[in-house]
Amino acid sequence: MSNEETSEDSGGSKKRPILKIVLIVLLVLILLGGAVLGTLFAVGFFDSKTDAESAIAAMQDAENTGAEANEQQRQDEAIKVIDDKGLKYLEIEPELLSNLHNSQRMIQVKIAVMVKQNEDKTLLRLIEKHAYPVRSQLLKILSEKREDQVSREGFRDNLALELKDAMNDVLETRIGNREIQELYFTEFIVQ
Repeated sequence: MSNEETSEDSGGSKKRPILKIVLIVLLVLILLGGAVLGTLFAVGFFDSKTDAESAIAAMQDAENTGAEANEQQRQDEAIKVIDDKGLKYLEIEPELLSNLHNSQRMIQVKIAVMVKQNEDKTLLRLIEKHAYPVRSQLLKILSEKREDQVSREGFRDNLALELKDAMNDVLETRIGNREIQELYFTEFIVQ
């Protein structure tokens, strides 16, 4: 009998260490889970979702307002308006910069135009609205100029007339008016 008792004790003692290990692992998992849940609760994870949704909506509104303000600031920087007794002077910014045709030299001009404001005072907004096609046409003309033309007498005056006509052409196709009366260079650099 003593052999049988010894074999039973060995089997029972093998089960106890495995049971102890399983219990310790379960206890550690429970403690870890409690710590995670406690941390989530402490940082407000379980607060109502409407607070989180309202915070997200507020951030999106702030982004949209900021984007609209940036767009308006960019448009305001693109065209400066000076009022002088019904005549408006618009300075187109930033300056126009282009390579001369088949050359490494560059031409950089900053222009201002004079317009007579229409009765409902929408002309400036219409010109601003079509600033991209106007700039594109002006840059196209500048890129077609050759290096030998730049040094000729009367080049600036002829270029001013050509740019004014080009602006009026674009505006005529877009808004039906040729309202640019004069074009002035406020900067003119060839290098």
